[in-house]
Amino acid sequence: MGEIGKSHKIMMSGDFYLEESVKTSEEMRAPHFHEMFEIYYLISGERNYLVGNRTYKVSPGDLLFIPSHEIHRATNTSVPFHERIVIHFTKRFLAHDAFWLEDAQSPFITGTHLISLPVHLQKRVEELLDRMVIEYRTKDKGFETSIKGALLELLILGLRLNRDAMNKPIAFDRPSHRKISEIIRFINENYEKQITLTLLSEQFYISPFYLSRLFKQTTGFTYVEYLTIVRIKVAQRLLRETKWQIHRIMENVGFRDPAHFGKIFKAICHCTPLQYRKKYRQ
Repeated sequence: MGEIGKSHKIMMSGDFYLEESVKTSEEMRAPHFHEMFEIYYLISGERNYLVGNRTYKVSPGDLLFIPSHEIHRATNTSVPFHERIVIHFTKRFLAHDAFWLEDAQSPFITGTHLISLPVHLQKRVEELLDRMVIEYRTKDKGFETSIKGALLELLILGLRLNRDAMNKPIAFDRPSHRKISEIIRFINENYEKQITLTLLSEQFYISPFYLSRLFKQTTGFTYVEYLTIVRIKVAQRLLRETKWQIHRIMENVGFRDPAHFGKIFKAICHCTPLQYRKKYRQ
């Protein structure tokens, strides 16, 4: 795989890339969400991962399916190193096969996110990932189609495994993960309101100090950072999908000061709200 801290990336245009790496347990930068779909496979080590409304403990042989525009972040555990492969791709890359992303049993749709592979399927998944890397490095005739085919096999495997797991109850690694997932869900459903630490403390019967510490420890975010990124994510969607004026969008997602909204939006998205809208209208 490579040296500790080293990454090897393959990229085909702006619609697909795969990164294989061995790393120390660094924190993923925050906030983090993007247009591309993501599949994360852990080979060795251990990670805590926030995806959407859930926190997960990711172990070797686990696959994470992260939808487009979904908030996610990896955080440290006591295990010092991890080895992983990450694939990013867009609907455009899959072209007419993109419908698999929207199948009712797809982990991208059901929000299952984490699938723990049995040992015999870990080998199959690693063979598919190796095939993508080898095809890219050799660049033999039809290598792009072969890479896309391997990705489709991986998507269909994830869909079938998810279908079999959908009727099983959700299991949390520890009670604190359940509590934080409830708080995250509350924030996602009430982002437009003035959510304070006191309000969350009263809502979930937990002291403000302990809630603040537990939220940061479990997700890697402070609750304010998480609330802010949720609001900006919704603002992005409204900029893409509606003709609302920017001031109306700002108020709809819970901001009150236009200058503050503009500053936060630019810090996270690296462009103004107007520039973001124009980009997606082109």
